[in-house]
Parts: sequence; structure tokens; C-alpha cells
Amino acid sequence: MLGYIALTIATGLAGIIIYIYYLKQGQFDDQEDVKYQLFREEEDNKNA
Repeated sequence: MLGYIALTIATGLAGIIIYIYYLKQGQFDDQEDVKYQLFREEEDNKNA
């Protein structure tokens, strides 16, 4: 019983650590933004 509780807590902590790691890596940035980057780069080149 105590082992299950420890395993549950360890799994939860591992999930939180993994989430924070990927959050800092930028994995949860706006996914829709990628398809509009090309248009912004073209506008920047025209204005330069």
C-alpha cells in the first residue's frame, strides 16, 4: 500500500518535471504562429 502511494507521488512529480522542462523548451508556444512566420519574414524583407 505504501509502495503504491510512493509510486504515485513519484510518477506525479516526474510528470510535473517533464512538463516544466518542455515548457521552458518552448514546446507549448503558439502552434498556429509557425504558418504565419513566412509572411512576416517577407514583409520584413520588403520594408528593409
